[in-house]
Amino acid sequence: MKVDTIILAAGKGTRMKSEIPKVLHKIGTKSMLEIIIEKLKNISDKIIIVIGFKGNMVKEKFEKIYSDIHFVEQREQLGTAHAVRVALNSIEGDVSLIIPGDAPFVKRETLSKMVEMLKEADMIALLMEVRNPKGYGRAILERDRLVRIVEESDLNNEEKNINIVNTGIYAIKTALLREFIESVKLNPKKSEFYFTDIVEILDRNGKIVKYIIVEEEEGMGINDRKQLIKAYKERNLKKVEELLERGVTILSPENTYIDEEVEIGIDTVIWPYVFITGNTRIGKNCEIKPFTVIINSTIQDGCNIREYSHIEGAVVEEEVIIGPFARIRPNTLIKKGARIGNFVELKNTIMGEKSQANHLAYLGDATIGNGVNIGAGVITCNYDGVRKNPTFIDDGAFIGSDCQLVAPVRIGKNVLVGAGTTVTKDVPDESLAVSRAPLKIIEGKGMTYYRNKRSR
Repeated sequence: MKVDTIILAAGKGTRMKSEIPKVLHKIGTKSMLEIIIEKLKNISDKIIIVIGFKGNMVKEKFEKIYSDIHFVEQREQLGTAHAVRVALNSIEGDVSLIIPGDAPFVKRETLSKMVEMLKEADMIALLMEVRNPKGYGRAILERDRLVRIVEESDLNNEEKNINIVNTGIYAIKTALLREFIESVKLNPKKSEFYFTDIVEILDRNGKIVKYIIVEEEEGMGINDRKQLIKAYKERNLKKVEELLERGVTILSPENTYIDEEVEIGIDTVIWPYVFITGNTRIGKNCEIKPFTVIINSTIQDGCNIREYSHIEGAVVEEEVIIGPFARIRPNTLIKKGARIGNFVELKNTIMGEKSQANHLAYLGDATIGNGVNIGAGVITCNYDGVRKNPTFIDDGAFIGSDCQLVAPVRIGKNVLVGAGTTVTKDVPDESLAVSRAPLKIIEGKGMTYYRNKRSR
């Protein structure tokens, strides 16, 4: 059974009071729309996004990330049924999933279940039970069937007390969608075509509409910034609680942010004000100190990441010490037992086993062997103004303080590079490399001499 998904993302979201389309507002590090798209992996064969307000912003962002997404424009904002009509020509699947772009908490498992239930029904609606139903369309149920959804503006007094409400998420057989979508009439009060009307239309025509009821946390939509922040906090707290149950120590759950997909091993300790995002994996027995940011990285067992470190797109092997104030940039591999100290920056670099750079160094586009010492102030001069060039430092080398290695260059095994040296050519194994101007000492010309000279 082929499944296509329509994501309704055309609305402005006026309550956000923003020049950014509502679906691009972020919960943590990801936009609402991105969260939904990722949940559709292995469920949907095709994703159609209906864009409207500043649709080019949505299109430009997601075209770069996903090549298999299709965009259609709803030029007039005439309601949800109209938005679905706009997308109909792009639908090819047997089943159509319809999801609002501001409903990021629906679970992947729920969407899969909705599709599976279509084997015994013609349409499935996702409903939720809420404490305060104000603002929601109410679900009118008859046993195991949904017969009607009534928008709040059309409720009678009895219906206002119903606390089973609509989420705006549906699965429907595409053939029936094509057959009955044109039967949805313009709502005279709002001058919009409500997709909710299709439930009653299907029921009148003898079709079976079933439903799933989820908790409010899963079905809620995001309409304003207060709800956005509330959702951010709730989503994060849920992830933190999950990790606590799995044997991770998180010292200040309310002051730590961890993305849903992050994995952390047992007996790892996370200090306050740590941000761990993206596709990050952290092993066992690690310690992540305050004000550290880790993005799309792998940190293996027994690592110590000290305060104010920033790690992105890197792999860190076992028993590595990083920081404080270290920056590890993308495509960096730090091998077992290495040490990266304060104010050291690595970019597109391999740092060998038990090698160390403890202070104030920049190592870019470098391949560094095992047991190498990088002194304070060392720079690999990797950019010549046109291209990036590589530096190779072989096992056992010692690079003294304040050296510049002008790439492309290779430093051989067990080479000693004297402090203050500028290396502009390859250095063979077991060599000493030194480049310094002779030291000249002129007695009697110290600071006292110059102070006296200025005071005259």
